[in-house]
Amino acid sequence: MGDLITAEFRKILTTKLWWALLIPALAMAFFVALGWSALATDAADGLASDSVFSRFDVPIDEISWSVIALTRAINLSSIFPMVFGALAISSELRHRTITTTFLTSPTRAAVLGAKAVTYVIWGLIYGVAVALLVSAGTATGASSNYLPDGKQWFLILLAGIIQIVLWTLVGVGVGALIGSTTGAVVILLVYSLIVGPVSELALASTDVPNLAGAMLNGSANGLTGSTASTLLFDQIQEIVLSRGGEISADTKDNVEIVVRAAAGAPGAFSLWLSGLIFLAWTAVLFGAGLARNAKRDIT
Repeated sequence: MGDLITAEFRKILTTKLWWALLIPALAMAFFVALGWSALATDAADGLASDSVFSRFDVPIDEISWSVIALTRAINLSSIFPMVFGALAISSELRHRTITTTFLTSPTRAAVLGAKAVTYVIWGLIYGVAVALLVSAGTATGASSNYLPDGKQWFLILLAGIIQIVLWTLVGVGVGALIGSTTGAVVILLVYSLIVGPVSELALASTDVPNLAGAMLNGSANGLTGSTASTLLFDQIQEIVLSRGGEISADTKDNVEIVVRAAAGAPGAFSLWLSGLIFLAWTAVLFGAGLARNAKRDIT
């Protein structure tokens, strides 16, 4: 297995694809985070200086609004590792190099297992790199008053890294299942950029909004969006309790719904449930892709 994993890394590192997708992923991570953090800062400053809003005595500058920038930037940047994963097996099928790989390896299962391990590692590489650039963009664009503390920052980045690893494996599975580089990339991009977001907005406005959170894209965004909403609500609740107030269960639900929508995850479930749903989607698509190639005709 170790030799097969080494061979997979050599295949990847001898091409330009890994950095050709990593560079735009990092650029998007930085500039989207920069833009959203600046927008959140301007909006929060506007509310803090508003004479009408000031009557509510809500300390806007004690709330980490920039977590929304972190989640938005991570969600968008995950497109690139997803595409990277989609080309893992589909490109070998296209160029017929998979034939040599299968014939010179002990078993197909060993090859597919090595690819799985390799792309988990590459998902982590993309995830950590994106997390660093998202952090830099957010810190640059946001006022220090609205930045989360170290624990909050770490939790959102951790959720984002897990999301990116799983999106990479989803890409591998879809690419392996379809067997076409163009088909896999087009389907994944159309779904993640158009079909998923539009359908989630439509479902989130129905009587059963959590249907949006049960979708592939919705559950993925729910990983980061629900983390952000929980962190912001905990901050708000702490402020309210310190002043002798209390937040009802209905108010909590409404706050989390609004923040999840702002973070790009309308209708999302809680963090753990979103993670389990996305993991289930990943397991189904990834497993189906590997099973298809365990029996695919390579002649």
